[in-house]
Amino acid sequence: AWDFVTGRSFTSQQPIVFSFSPDGARDKRQFMKISTSAHRAQQFHAPGEGGILGMGANAIVHRVELHPTLAEGRDSIIDQPPPPQNDKNRTDAQQDECWDAAVKRLFDLSKMLKFLGDSSEAGLAKRMRFANSLNSDGRVVTFYGLGVGLAANAYNANEYKFEVSLLSKYEEEFSTYTMRRFIEDYVCPHEKIQEHQQTNTNDDNIIAKLQADFSLLSVKVLLVSLLNAFRDLTLMGIIAFDFNHLNNVLVSRDHSSVRLIDIDGDSRGSIQFPSEYIQGASSQRLPHKPSLDVDLNTVLPRLVQTLLLGKGRGPAFVTNTVSQVWRTQPDDKAKEILRTVLRENFFATGPTGRNGNTDKVEKHIGKVAEWFYSMLKKQSPWNNWTNDIYDAMRCIDHLPIT
Repeated sequence: AWDFVTGRSFTSQQPIVFSFSPDGARDKRQFMKISTSAHRAQQFHAPGEGGILGMGANAIVHRVELHPTLAEGRDSIIDQPPPPQNDKNRTDAQQDECWDAAVKRLFDLSKMLKFLGDSSEAGLAKRMRFANSLNSDGRVVTFYGLGVGLAANAYNANEYKFEVSLLSKYEEEFSTYTMRRFIEDYVCPHEKIQEHQQTNTNDDNIIAKLQADFSLLSVKVLLVSLLNAFRDLTLMGIIAFDFNHLNNVLVSRDHSSVRLIDIDGDSRGSIQFPSEYIQGASSQRLPHKPSLDVDLNTVLPRLVQTLLLGKGRGPAFVTNTVSQVWRTQPDDKAKEILRTVLRENFFATGPTGRNGNTDKVEKHIGKVAEWFYSMLKKQSPWNNWTNDIYDAMRCIDHLPIT
């Protein structure tokens, strides 16, 4: 592998042969095997092993540790022992030099060739690596560079091919915890958690703690982190991001920040001049979008609704409550529905709520319900809140908090 900025070369700490299937994405399971056998015939582990971080429609991602080769170009695996596998046994200098990488492999050649274009993910990743000082808060994945790996046909061990892959920084804090998984945990019904807790499973205890600790402030912090991540892409000159699902966003283990991954934006590339967003090209749409072209009309409203209404209640409850609010007249009755759910979700720890002051709690719930109702129905001042990321940021900025 080679660093985007310095050009320095890296190699895996142990020999690695991946597997592939000639059928590409139609046979994804055969991309999951990996062999690390040194100085002997390759031995593939069973599918599912080999540091697999995730799999999508177009690619699979493995975790691989790499270290730099010698300056003369000779492989340090041969000329000197590799750094210790255990992080605790590495020096600080070794820690800085080594890569703990998420390696993204494409399923077929056509996607691999498209992926290498200037306007595709690899081209954008290189741009973002050079502009990484604008990503100081780490809300967008940090890219290392490109790598070349060897893969064997899962059905014919004598057939090999070379693959180009994209390497990004792996961090345990985010790991494979996508926004989709977070939402599944967040809305998991209380009854289901209580049933599973009888078996004392650690995952259920973690989910129960998540739901107990997640406050209105936590909702706002997470949404602000997401919208700030969109702005970070804009700062780095990226023109588009695919936000039609929640698998492109990772959530930290403390549920307070996000990280955007898979930033190819349908191969739209970087911001050009002139464009419909910058003077030089006319547009009939007012107000003009900012640089980042991202769909905020589908997933984002549903995400806000789920965070405020769905804690421990399941996705069906969110859908039914939103539908009920839309049907209920007059507005005061609809807002009372929201107040009831908000009270039960975030202020049910005692007869006077978290703050021990009933009047204060009820006043605050009323403020949140007013904001939520206007946002939900796109009433003034939030009638255009999904137009672009800046309108969305202004709306979320005004979410009342305790």
